[in-house]
Amino acid sequence: MRVFLYSAIGVPLLIADAVLLWGLPARMASRLTATQGLILLFGGLAYLCLHFLLRKPERMYLWGHEFTHLLVAKLFLRHVHGFHITSRSGGKVVIDRTNVAIDLAPYALPFYNVVALLPAALIPGGPPYAGKAYLGAAAFLFSMHLFFSAEGFFDGQPDVRRSGRIFSLAVVLLLLMLWTPILAAPGTRAGFSGLPAFYREWLADGMDSFLSLSARVRSLLPRRFL
Repeated sequence: MRVFLYSAIGVPLLIADAVLLWGLPARMASRLTATQGLILLFGGLAYLCLHFLLRKPERMYLWGHEFTHLLVAKLFLRHVHGFHITSRSGGKVVIDRTNVAIDLAPYALPFYNVVALLPAALIPGGPPYAGKAYLGAAAFLFSMHLFFSAEGFFDGQPDVRRSGRIFSLAVVLLLLMLWTPILAAPGTRAGFSGLPAFYREWLADGMDSFLSLSARVRSLLPRRFL
């Protein structure tokens, strides 16, 4: 019953995700120069080469994944009985009880991106190449997060199954999209100061797209269903 109820919530949320995702690339492109866009592309491609041609940084990802479980469990005042990272069984955080936020936090929160974001946000300025280096590193780390998170969904990790894959995917996708402009901000022209306007315009575009899509669907339905 729990999975059914969460899935019922997840379906409309996935539709909202699709509408927002449709407009996100164009909005992000408006904040980037051509050079910055290429840096992001090469950062993502660099991770692809590492993941598929060399060796997946699985242990590095596991530390971030399980540490995120641990941090969020502590925020909810859970008692942590154990924290384990092994090469054979992967990682595990043993707590007295879990919830949706603890389960999905490692997928919705790109741990290493946030670690890289903090010094970039707290110490603005720096050498001229600092912003470009940050964007390349951010694209590399975000690609790592996306690929390992996708593997977790495909493998049916318990974190994902407890609330159902539909709901989990909807929540994780929404939060990752919301994170994207923040993570890119230190390397963009407008920086953090342009984020409020970005979110307002992006959400307004999403609402317009949703209303337009709804109107098209209604126009296709026979009158007896309206």
